[in-house]
Amino acid sequence: MTPKPSMKRNAIANFLGSALPMIVSLVTVPLYLAHIGAARYGVLAIVWMLQGYFGYFDLGLSAATSNRIAQLSKSSAAERESVLWTALVLNAGFGVLGGLLLFAVGRLLFQQFHIAPGIHEEVIAALPWIACSVPLATISGVFAGALTGREQFASLNAVQFAGMLIFQIVPLLSAIIFKPDLQYVISAAILGSAASLLLMAVVVCRMFPLSFAAGPRRAFVKPLFSYGAWVTVTNLASPLLETADRLLIGSVLGPQAVAWYQVPFNLAVRVRILPGVLTRTLFPRLSALGIQDATELSTRAVRGLAAVMTPLIVFGIFLMQPFLELWTGHAFAVRAMSVGEAILLGVWINSLASIPYSHLQAIGRPDIVARFHALELLPFIALLWWTVHRFGLLGAALAWSTRCAVDAILLFWAARFGSQLTQNLLAPALLVSAAFAATLLFPWPSLAGIAAWIVLCGAALGWAMRAEPAARARIQRALSSILQYRWRRA
Repeated sequence: MTPKPSMKRNAIANFLGSALPMIVSLVTVPLYLAHIGAARYGVLAIVWMLQGYFGYFDLGLSAATSNRIAQLSKSSAAERESVLWTALVLNAGFGVLGGLLLFAVGRLLFQQFHIAPGIHEEVIAALPWIACSVPLATISGVFAGALTGREQFASLNAVQFAGMLIFQIVPLLSAIIFKPDLQYVISAAILGSAASLLLMAVVVCRMFPLSFAAGPRRAFVKPLFSYGAWVTVTNLASPLLETADRLLIGSVLGPQAVAWYQVPFNLAVRVRILPGVLTRTLFPRLSALGIQDATELSTRAVRGLAAVMTPLIVFGIFLMQPFLELWTGHAFAVRAMSVGEAILLGVWINSLASIPYSHLQAIGRPDIVARFHALELLPFIALLWWTVHRFGLLGAALAWSTRCAVDAILLFWAARFGSQLTQNLLAPALLVSAAFAATLLFPWPSLAGIAAWIVLCGAALGWAMRAEPAARARIQRALSSILQYRWRRA
């Protein structure tokens, strides 16, 4: 049996796989705007948004594939291969259905957007290519799920990054070399997606490996569908929970208010890359463990994540205003800073809740997560409506963070991590809350504000070092190295 890669190596691979595409986007977005223009780029964003919605024809089978293959880590290779072929056949079929539906209703959908006539003709000409992107995405999802289930994150992230480069660069070259016609840009992007899918298929054949001796089995259809259906419910509810605040702000307070909210929101939620890396790394390992061992591993993960996120969020709350002042100017920062500070409250608890979220899905209970998200939707919208009308942008941010807190309480309760862990999280929760309260009470850069910054940041670091001895040892080694370096220089 092939030994599993270390979790440290997997985490590094997942971090690079999340961070590098963001860097590439920073480079390519200005180039796209320069060569195809803002109008065409906006339409291109709409195209990929619609393609993403039709990606729900995956029906959660990619996640189900990952979970099932991880559970079969000690079973025969033929059984794992049967799971893969079963999921591939199902997702290929659903992807084709989704593509045909998108092709059938595509003209009607694009008529709902105010697209200039010439650009509209370019998009309609590219509609067959857009439809082809749906089965490519659903099939690619199964291959990614298979590599995740086998914990082959280095290979998976390398292939996905290569595919992302192809997807970004080939259409851009098409616009530069030929002309900035969306028909050519979109077709080049889809051909790039097909090439990256072929590359992923080759990697799966080598890493899995596939013997082509085992085929699809009807016995796997029901468990895959049962798991995937609940994941689909979560995937449908989560975007609504994440974006309802901006939709309501736009309708009640206007588009300018959306900008004041969106900028600090995007800045604050970037921190979730860390829990995202951790949960992606943990999921297949948790899926392969028994419930008791999985609970022990998840509990350790919560403690470690809290030790990292608490000082990070406390620092972020105090730095939100000066950073926005520097980045967007005083007039914008005055309206946006409290939003970012309040969102960071929710980001802290939401980051910790990502562990029981992943834990429940890994142990075969995605239904619990789906039910919680479905139940939260209407109360959250009602709370959001009241807070936006009563308190404006800050009310929306606090409603979002309140929903995250309720969700976390439910998930921790369902995961049954124990009361001791909950008690251990009270101190960092108070530190994060105190930091937010300090930014409301003490204007920056007043003496009281600076004193609160020093005291609470120091307390957060002190708690983290005490809560996680390994982190304390690393910090001590780093400080020792710095002091030794300065001593030698002196």
